[in-house]
Amino acid sequence: MIKSISGRVGDMAANARSIEVLKAHKRWADVYSLVSIVLVVGLMSITALLADAANTDTATRVGMFITIVAVVIVVSIWQAAGLAVARVHRILLEQQDEMGLGH
Repeated sequence: MIKSISGRVGDMAANARSIEVLKAHKRWADVYSLVSIVLVVGLMSITALLADAANTDTATRVGMFITIVAVVIVVSIWQAAGLAVARVHRILLEQQDEMGLGH
């Protein structure tokens, strides 16, 4: 009984650390996602203003809307990168714990 309680406490500590690692990497992924959105939306706005000023055709405007799809893809890539790095970080921490090198 005592062994199972101490095991649960250790698991809770490991889970808390894993959650902190995940939050840290998710935070930077969110920042890069936000920067990507601002840059692409800014470029889209400038492009739309130039398209209006130059009286461009419908095909060009459709191309601009397709660019919006790039925003979604870029954001997805940043989020996936953040979560992938978090997973690698957790694996390294687990290996350190197994070797007895953890905090």
